[in-house]
Amino acid sequence: MLISSPNDGTAVATVDAATVESLDAAVSKARAAFDGWSSRTASERAKIMHQAASLVRQDCEHLAHLMSIEMGKPIQQARSEAKNCADLVDFFAEEGLRIVGEVPKLDLKNELPLVVKEPVGVVGAITPFNYPIALLTWKLGPALICGCTVVAKPDEHAPSAAVRMAERFKEAGLPSGVFEVVIGGSDVGKQLVTHAGIDKIAFTGGVESGRAVAAAAAAGGKRVTLELGGQCPAIITAEADLATAIPSLVKHTFNNSGQYCYRINRIYVDETVHDEFVDAFVEATRKLHVLPSTDESADVGPLCHEGILNRSISHIEDAKKRGGRVVLGGERLTSDHYRNGYFLTPTVIDGCDQDMLVMREETFGPVVGIRATGSIRESVQLANDTIYGLAAYVFSKDSGLGLQIARRLRAGSVWVNGVKQAYPQLPFGGYKASGNGREKSHFGMDEYLELKSIYLALPEL
Repeated sequence: MLISSPNDGTAVATVDAATVESLDAAVSKARAAFDGWSSRTASERAKIMHQAASLVRQDCEHLAHLMSIEMGKPIQQARSEAKNCADLVDFFAEEGLRIVGEVPKLDLKNELPLVVKEPVGVVGAITPFNYPIALLTWKLGPALICGCTVVAKPDEHAPSAAVRMAERFKEAGLPSGVFEVVIGGSDVGKQLVTHAGIDKIAFTGGVESGRAVAAAAAAGGKRVTLELGGQCPAIITAEADLATAIPSLVKHTFNNSGQYCYRINRIYVDETVHDEFVDAFVEATRKLHVLPSTDESADVGPLCHEGILNRSISHIEDAKKRGGRVVLGGERLTSDHYRNGYFLTPTVIDGCDQDMLVMREETFGPVVGIRATGSIRESVQLANDTIYGLAAYVFSKDSGLGLQIARRLRAGSVWVNGVKQAYPQLPFGGYKASGNGREKSHFGMDEYLELKSIYLALPEL
């Protein structure tokens, strides 16, 4: 399988695509390794994970380069992803040492009921191209510390960083079969989901694909965690501090060329500050550097592949036809060092209505829609008017008001007066069509554990 760079279309890697036989072999290895890995003490598993995290940290530059050339992530953002992966592996290694069961205080004379937690088994982890190793680590970290083994299928557009990370884990002492990688498209993903040797599927991707995964997994009685993307709103109230809001909003809207699930898709601005907001937002966005992803100055790189580019362009054209005003960007870049790449200028569309694609569907590109609103109630109603519920953002100088708005937003995560990375200690996941289950934090670890009730009879004393 040939991997081409979205920067210029040149071939950057050749990888072996999985066959039915090689996938069977990977699952069989993971199944065979499960008993040995799960029977190790948690501290033994944690020690290997810490060593793996150290090796990943040392390998950050190489991992960043692979992500940058394969999926177009700006190199500085790719370095950050690699480092964050190492930190998250360390987090789960420690958090796993605090897993506890329960002994219900029933005060039975000759019986002691116990609730214990056991690893779910062999996990099939399916991840998209946009964060090639971060989203894998969200699944790999809790799975390994809980005693599960993992067969991972990274996206076929950018698989090399996941393969290299698996090599670092094996170098750290992870036994053979505990972390296997198979490469391929949706056909390989379907085989993994339906494979009899897989006990649980952890999937990140689009809504339609996720629904198909859930249905196929349910037919086999498998546990499922789904993180299915979003169409995330930001609300700007009349009393918002625009000097604080604008830098955070611009960065979070156009980071990774808009290719991530909880980026800001649509912004609802109180009509009394609308014009001032749009002018400031456009001026800040205009300063972003659109460059090949390996350039140290790049803020925005290319989109990963032509399908993503075309979807962004279709959303822009739909908005224009419906009366939206493109106040910045809206054009594919094709000259000079953009030639043969999938570059799109950061695009701001004002005067949007709720029926436009940019306000209803997940664009997954550097495009954002803005709409003026007459009240906070209207902003909240419009923000919730979506099948998605992954993340939302609120800006108001009145933090109490910001909290009240956050409480009324139907989303799994809400940021108030700032946009920061999702912390490892907090659960991440969505309401409604945005998913099922949670990742990160101790809540995320629970997704990889089975509960077992033991009724222990005791002798008369």
